[in-house]
Amino acid sequence: MPSADLSSSEARRVALAAQGFDRPRPHGRVDVRHLRRVIHQLGLLQIDYVNVLVPAQYQVPFSRVGPYDRTRLDELVYRRREFTEHWAHEASIVPMAAYPLLRYRRLSHRARPHGFDRFLSRDPGYARLVLREVRARGPLAAAALPSPQGGNRRMPGAWLGTVPRAVLEAHFGRGTLAIADRRPDFSRVYDLSERVIPPRAPAHPDPERRDPSDAAAARRTSARRGDRRRPRRLLPDAAWPGASTAGGAGGDRGAT
Repeated sequence: MPSADLSSSEARRVALAAQGFDRPRPHGRVDVRHLRRVIHQLGLLQIDYVNVLVPAQYQVPFSRVGPYDRTRLDELVYRRREFTEHWAHEASIVPMAAYPLLRYRRLSHRARPHGFDRFLSRDPGYARLVLREVRARGPLAAAALPSPQGGNRRMPGAWLGTVPRAVLEAHFGRGTLAIADRRPDFSRVYDLSERVIPPRAPAHPDPERRDPSDAAAARRTSARRGDRRRPRRLLPDAAWPGASTAGGAGGDRGAT
């Protein structure tokens, strides 16, 4: 691909266009179509519940489309399941079609907080108990699980708060569990991955394919001189399974 020199002003325009700031906000009611387009263009929404106004994943679409009903975003993620929560560069909402591309992250996931893998090694029975509870009872939040036998429930100083939640998060990070919903207090509700991730997302993708955070970065930093208003998308449809049917390629540290 031929290279091109860009002025600082042109580079800023390219970056803003890649972030979805090259078009006016929609007129009238904002619906799921507008929110879907925003997430696919950015590649993902980073989750962060440490906030003064609203969680970060709700602010980002607002800056592109204006005021909207936040339940519409929840509908896309937790009802229609066109997107799902996953650890990307940080806790994020990613297109469901990107789930296979992130398999390498699930395979290399380390339990949080640092050193919690030692607990899982010492008490594998409790980790299995958590899975049995979810399998038998359906989607569960950490508060619905029993404490480890003979151990403390609370984890003083750890942002995860409790041992049950840390175990659920470990299973989630490794792909055994997925996020089925969020409660009004923003706490995660976990379920077996096979009951959340649609069958169309292959279980064993090519681990060399790029994840959505890499794709978004590429779109932010590349453009053709002949089309500076809209940066050239470097990720073809063939490298993004389900992109044609999903609308195009496109820190949860405070949550409980």
